[in-house]
Amino acid sequence: MFVNGKYLIGRDFAFPEYRPRFPVSYPYLVRRMIAQVEVLFNDSRLRGRVIYEVIPKRQLSHLELNAEEMSIVSTSHRRDYDGSVLRLYFDPPLQPSQNTVIEVTYETRPRKGAYFVKPSRGSGNTALMVWTQGESEDNRYWLPLPDNPNIKFPTELEVTVPKGMIAVSNGVLVDVKDLGDKSTWRWVFDYPHSPYLIAFAAGEFEKLETECDGVKLEYYWPKGRYGDPQVTFAATCDAIRFFSEYTGVRYPYPVYKQVAVHEFIYGGMENTTVTILTDTTMHTRREECPYDEWPCRGREDFSSDGLVAHELAHQWFGDLVTTRDWGNIWLNEAFATYFDALYTLHSRGFDEFAYRLYQNLRAYLDEYRRYSRPIVTNLYSIPEEMFDRHTYEKGSLVLHTLRSIIGEENFRKGIETYLTRHRFSNADTEDLRRAMEETSGEDLTWFFRQFVYSAGHPVLKVSWSWLPEESAVKLSISQTQGEDSYPIYRLPLEVKVVYEGGGEVKSLNIDEKEHVFFINSPSKPRYICIDPKFKVFKVVQFDKPVEEAINELSDEDVMCRIEAINALAKNASPRAVEALARVVEKDPFWGVAVEAANALGKIGGSLAKDELIRLLKLVTHPRVRRSIVDALGNFRGDSEVAKVLLSIAKDDKESDYVRYAALVSLGKLRIRDLEGELMKALEYGGFNFILTQGAVRGLGELGTDDAFKVVLNYTEPDKPTLVRAAAVMALSGFIDRREALNRLIELARDEQFRVRYAVVAVADEVKHPALLPMLDDLASRDPDGRVRRLAREVAKRIRDQLERGVEYQRLREELEQVREEHRRLMEEIGRLERR
Repeated sequence: MFVNGKYLIGRDFAFPEYRPRFPVSYPYLVRRMIAQVEVLFNDSRLRGRVIYEVIPKRQLSHLELNAEEMSIVSTSHRRDYDGSVLRLYFDPPLQPSQNTVIEVTYETRPRKGAYFVKPSRGSGNTALMVWTQGESEDNRYWLPLPDNPNIKFPTELEVTVPKGMIAVSNGVLVDVKDLGDKSTWRWVFDYPHSPYLIAFAAGEFEKLETECDGVKLEYYWPKGRYGDPQVTFAATCDAIRFFSEYTGVRYPYPVYKQVAVHEFIYGGMENTTVTILTDTTMHTRREECPYDEWPCRGREDFSSDGLVAHELAHQWFGDLVTTRDWGNIWLNEAFATYFDALYTLHSRGFDEFAYRLYQNLRAYLDEYRRYSRPIVTNLYSIPEEMFDRHTYEKGSLVLHTLRSIIGEENFRKGIETYLTRHRFSNADTEDLRRAMEETSGEDLTWFFRQFVYSAGHPVLKVSWSWLPEESAVKLSISQTQGEDSYPIYRLPLEVKVVYEGGGEVKSLNIDEKEHVFFINSPSKPRYICIDPKFKVFKVVQFDKPVEEAINELSDEDVMCRIEAINALAKNASPRAVEALARVVEKDPFWGVAVEAANALGKIGGSLAKDELIRLLKLVTHPRVRRSIVDALGNFRGDSEVAKVLLSIAKDDKESDYVRYAALVSLGKLRIRDLEGELMKALEYGGFNFILTQGAVRGLGELGTDDAFKVVLNYTEPDKPTLVRAAAVMALSGFIDRREALNRLIELARDEQFRVRYAVVAVADEVKHPALLPMLDDLASRDPDGRVRRLAREVAKRIRDQLERGVEYQRLREELEQVREEHRRLMEEIGRLERR
C-alpha cells in the first residue's frame, strides 16, 4: 500500500516532462518602488517609468527584472534585454547593504496583464476603461518588476489618464494633479506586498464612499452600468468585522476599495486594498430577492456576498501573509474559500455553512475525475495549474477538518499566531503546521502528510446489521480509496444511531483499512447517519433500503437528510418519489429541497413528472424553483411539461434565473414546435443577458437547422461575451456539422478569454479528433495559462480515446482470427471423425 508511492504524486496531473519547481530567491531587497504610467486609450498602449531603491544582500554585479514584450526606452544602468528579462549591470559591483536606485523608461501594448475595454451597445459594456490582472505572473507585461510572490516591498503608483476619468490603485490617494486635458492620480501604499498584487483600474467610473470602524470603504463601478453598489457590496463591513474578530488580527490597512470592471477574466482579484471584480456581480434588490423584500436572508436567488467575503479574506490570507511560492498557493486560496464559508456560518447559519462545504466537496470531486494531485506540490509547469479545485475547494475542506480535530479555539489561536508571525512576509505550509501545533499542543505531521502532501481523499464504504440477541448494531466501515490516495487515513468519525424514541452520536476512530464496530442500541435503529455535522473531509458510500432512507429524511441535520436523498435517488419506486416530493415541498432548508428536486429529475417517470409540475405551484424559493425547472428538462418530448415551462419562460415576474432554466429545459425537450418561442426569447435580455443565454442554450439543445444558424450568429464579436460563450457551448449539439467544427477552430483565436475557454470546454465534451490541431496550438501559445492547461489535458484525453479505439479494433481483429482458427480446427476435427 504505502510502498507504491502513487499517492505522493497523484494521477494524470503532471505531464512526463514536468520538473520540480522551487521558490525564487532574490539577492537583494527592494525598499520602495515608484511607478508612473500614462494610459493611451487610442491605441491601447501604456507609457511608463519605474524606479526601484534596492539593497543588495551580497555583492551584486547585475540585477534582473521581468519585462515581457516591451520597448525599453532608457535605463539608469547598462542593460541587456531579450524581450522577456531586463538585466541591468553595476560597474563596479554593488556591495552588501549599498543602497542604489535603478530606473527604467518603457512603452508597451500588453497582450495580457493590462486589459483595455471599449464601450459598445452590442457587448453591453457601458464605459471606457483599462484594468490590470497580475496573478500569477502577468504584471510583467505592463510593469518591469521582480515578478514572483517571494519578495515584498512598498509601492507608489502614479496613473495619468484623460481628464474626467478616475484611476484607482493600491493604498491611499494622496494627490490628483490637473494637467489640462489629463490628470494624474497618485496612490501610495506604505506596506510591503508581493509584486503580483500591484494593480490599477482607470476609466469612466461611478464612486461611492462609506466607512467601517475607521476603515475607509470605496466602491467603483462602470458609468451607466446596471446595479446597486449598496446591495452588491452590502456584506463588506460586516465581513471586515467578522474576519478581524475571528482571526484576532484587525483589518491591516486604512482603506478597502472594490472596483467592478467590464470583461474581467476572473470573479475577483484581491490586489492589496483594491479588489477588482467582474461587473457581472453588480445587481439590485430584484435579482437578489425576486419574490421577497430585500434583504431576504435564506431566500436569495443571486448574491455577491460569497465573492465579497472571499476576496476580502485574501487581505489577510494572501496579502498580509503571502505564499512563498505557487506550490503553496492553498495558503492563499483555501483560506479565502474556507473563510467565505465561515462568513456564511456567521451570516446565514449552520445549515447554509454545511451545504456550502458539501458543494465544495462536489466541485472537488468533479475535478478529481480528471486528475488528482497533492494540495502542495512543486511538480507543475505553469502557476495557473495550481489554481484548481484541489487548491480551493479541497483545501477548504482540509482546513475544516483541521478545525474539527484540534477544536475551534486552538484553530483560531493558530491562525492568529500564523498571521502575526508572518505579517507583511511570506510563508509556506510548514509555517502553518508549526503555528497549529504550537497552539493545539499536538503533533500534526500525520494530518498534513495524509491530507496536504498526499493526493486523493478517504472513501468510506459503510454497512450495518442489527443483532437482536445482543441488542447491538454491527457497523462495518472499510476504506476503499484508490491507489492515488493515501492508503490508510486516520479519521475521527461521528456516527448518529437513531432508534424508536431516541438516538445518540458515537465518536469512532478510523485508522485501519477495515473496521467492525459494535454499538449498543435498545432497539433496531430506524436509520444510521455518518458524520451528521460534516466534520471531516471524506466520501461515504452507504446504500440504504428505501424505508431507512425515508425515516432519515426527518433528521434535524442537513447532511443526514442529504445522505437519505442520495440513497433515494437510486430508487424509482413510488414510495421514493413521494418521499422526495414531500422534501421539496416542506423541508425547512432550501439546499435539501434542491437536492430532492434534482433526485426527482434523475429518477424520471410519470409520477416524478406529475410531482414536479405540482410542486411548481407551491414552492416559492427561487433556487428550489430553478432546480424543479431544471429537472423538468429531463422529460423529452412531453407536451404537458413544455406548456408549464413555456409559461414560466414568458413570465417577467419570475426570477431571471428560473426563466433561464426554463428556456434551457425547453430545448432539452426536443420539441421542434418550440423553436419559434426560443427565437422570441433571444430578445428577452435579462440580468447579465441571462435570458438570451438561456434561449441560445435552449436552441443548441433543440438542434434544428434554423437553431444552428442562430447559434452561429450569437458567437459573433458584436454580442455580449457571456452570450457568446453560451453560444460556443451550444455548438456542441451540432458537432457533426463541419461548419460547427470550423467555427470552433476560428473562435480558438478570439480575443476574449471566456470564449476561448468555452471552445476548449466544448472540445472536451465532444472529443472530436478534428479539433486536435487547434488544441495543440492553444496548449502551446494561448496567453492564458488556464486555457493552455485545459487544452493540453483535453488533447490527451482525445488521443487516449483514439488509442483505445485502435486497441479495441486490434482486439476485434485478433478475436476474429481466433474464431477463424477455431472454425478451421473444428472443420478439421469433423473431417477426421468422418474418416
